[in-house]
Amino acid sequence: MSVLETDVSAPPAPKARTKTASRVASATAVLHDLLIVTWAVPADSLQSLVPAGTTLERLPREDGSLVGFVQLLFALRDDARWSVLPASMGDDFHEATLQVLTRDTDGPSAFVVKHFVASTQIATSLMPFTQAAEEARFHVYVAGDPARQTFEKLGIKLTTHSVQVHVRGEATELPERTLVGPWLESVAFFSRLERQVHPGRLPKDSQTLFRTEHPPLKPVAVKLTHQIVRPFDNLELGEPLLALYQAELPVTNLPIRRR
Repeated sequence: MSVLETDVSAPPAPKARTKTASRVASATAVLHDLLIVTWAVPADSLQSLVPAGTTLERLPREDGSLVGFVQLLFALRDDARWSVLPASMGDDFHEATLQVLTRDTDGPSAFVVKHFVASTQIATSLMPFTQAAEEARFHVYVAGDPARQTFEKLGIKLTTHSVQVHVRGEATELPERTLVGPWLESVAFFSRLERQVHPGRLPKDSQTLFRTEHPPLKPVAVKLTHQIVRPFDNLELGEPLLALYQAELPVTNLPIRRR
């Protein structure tokens, strides 16, 4: 309807959002073998990875220098589907995200540099919303006892025509503290699944906000024994600040917002 055809004398009342409408627009899944690896790097080196005007999450080291944070997130997304559908209609696929931790007026967030998925269908469905989505080939192994939810070792390798991410890790003792503080505070600070901002597809310079709800994480600590993380080679990542593994995490993805 054009502007001239609009009845401005009696605008329709806004419709209240119902729980049913929210469920129809949301999606659910279970993340298996969730791995979150965080590296601290000089904050200035991250500016080229995020849009102009983006506020980086920064903290001071002991020497006073400011560091920002980049992350690798990996999981098997199991039974991914619209919330109103049965689990039998869900899709299963591996995915990995490379992101930079940020902060805005609504609180902690993360800007996604790349989002790799092992599914042509899912990658294609994401492309109208984000420039970060890309299909990739995954090779994964996990050692442990799933029935007892024990974890020993994990290996991930993903490749595209221009990117390679290859990490291996093993269970280790919980660190007492990080730059943020005690273990539980560090987990809450670095597990930023709630608000992920993607570079939008259209219009130019737009952004897309993906929102997620999930229970609190109760992960185990991981020590990386091998790492190749491109396109972050130029950041000289070094040892991770923190690496977390959780065997299972149910998530609900809320309606996408463009901004």
